Amino acid sequence: MTKSEVFSMLLASMDDVDRVFDYAEASTWPGGELEVLRGLGLIKEAAVGLHASCPNCGDGHIEPVTVRKNEDGTSRFFIRCPESMRVEVTAEMCIGWEVDLDGLAKVLSEAMDLKQKPNALVPGRLWRLGRTPWKKSTREVVLAIRLRDTDAASVTAHIGSGGRAIVFVPRHPPDERIWPSHVPAVVALSRVATLGTEGIELDVGAMTELVTDADAAAEARSSLPVDPEVKKQVVRRQVTAALDSQQWDDILTAAYKQHGSFRKAATELTKKTGQTISKDKVRRAVERKGGIAEVMADTDSASVARTVASQPRDRAKKFVERR
Repeated sequence: MTKSEVFSMLLASMDDVDRVFDYAEASTWPGGELEVLRGLGLIKEAAVGLHASCPNCGDGHIEPVTVRKNEDGTSRFFIRCPESMRVEVTAEMCIGWEVDLDGLAKVLSEAMDLKQKPNALVPGRLWRLGRTPWKKSTREVVLAIRLRDTDAASVTAHIGSGGRAIVFVPRHPPDERIWPSHVPAVVALSRVATLGTEGIELDVGAMTELVTDADAAAEARSSLPVDPEVKKQVVRRQVTAALDSQQWDDILTAAYKQHGSFRKAATELTKKTGQTISKDKVRRAVERKGGIAEVMADTDSASVARTVASQPRDRAKKFVERR
């Protein structure tokens, strides 16, 4: 087994629950690889009790270990085997190994030269690694595992709904339906990471391409872009357009009030503005204002006010004043 195959196997194990590598598996790794992984903080002893694989059987079945104390204080280790009955194993053969996920978060943070210390948002499932420069801003970087489990949505809820995070996963991107809102940029470590003697090395070019493609896909699904600066420009244009629309509605309904006809209002506005105004455009503006009854109610109210101001008593008052 090669060094890259070992790393690939470690990545695959992260999406398995309680995956443990026994002595038989670890012994097939390249010489010194176990010590390198321990030194980097990527693996640790598994806390699953003493178990060992049978050295006499080809299937490598794993059995619980029985410890026998000798009179001189030393210990001997035995397992039961269907074929050989009782088989003695060494203490080294009783140790299992598993991926140190907190250690992986730390190594990834160092590989990206992030200044923050990784923080476990959901212990054993989700880590915030820090923020990395991206264009004219920064983006949050997180590590998530087992996003294909049934409770994945409860894990991704801690990332946020903005879609700006860069999410590292071991191998396979999850179903997009697990995200609370916008789908973030998901980067599989199997595509961008390799294991060296100093730690994990990331292919920055490949990672940038994956994030850029993910952003483009997110923008295609959304009415607003992911990039904050571009988003501000789009929002400004939308607000301006909305204001223009409101002003036009006021002009169109005012013309309708004056002429009492969609067609006449459209004809007069076309003459005054030099733009072709259709009667349907006037009608839609009136409908947006609540309909003919609502629009004409304002006109009727003004007429009532003028009528009240012209009562006989007011005319009599004016006659007295003139005299």
